[in-house]
Amino acid sequence: MNNILIEKDTPLTTEEKKLFAYFGEGAKIRPPFRILNPHRISIGDKTSIREGAFIHAYQDLTELIQYIDPRWRGDVKPEDYLYDSEIIIGNEVQIGRYLLLSSTRSVILENNVLLSERIFVGDNNHTFSHPEIPIIQQPNKPGKPVRIGKGSWIGAGAAVLAGTQLGQNCVVGANSVIDSEFPSHSVIGPEKAKLLFRRHGEES
Repeated sequence: MNNILIEKDTPLTTEEKKLFAYFGEGAKIRPPFRILNPHRISIGDKTSIREGAFIHAYQDLTELIQYIDPRWRGDVKPEDYLYDSEIIIGNEVQIGRYLLLSSTRSVILENNVLLSERIFVGDNNHTFSHPEIPIIQQPNKPGKPVRIGKGSWIGAGAAVLAGTQLGQNCVVGANSVIDSEFPSHSVIGPEKAKLLFRRHGEES
């Protein structure tokens, strides 16, 4: 299976938009961006994705096997490097700068979702089960589907990890890390910073 990569610092052309599973009316992806396998990605109508987006729908990473030390190459299976991914971004979604969206199975952002800047959304992660093969050469984990419900808002710096299922109109606070299911209208946040100790002063 051949991967398709669009990586550029100029706007998508009409022909490039046709490579997507769907590219909506009035949708925009502002350059620069990096799109892997657009035929596995749907972008809804009137959706806006700001600068610096990396959107990766993984399909075939078997090329990594050639870099593995020959002593360990027989310990991996080529089929572990093949993925049937999909990314669906709904209508009227607003995504801020520096998105990293990664899928080996299924990531769905429903209509009217708002993502702030510096967001990670991924249904997968690196594996590291082999003690000798560098992690960058090991296959990605099979994805656990991610869904962000209609109208939800993800705050700056958040990480939405494999298995996350958000209901409608949820709020995820800045710098949160989530990997669970939450019902509609949930407000989710990390623990606030607290004073650990003072390095100098009367209380030291």
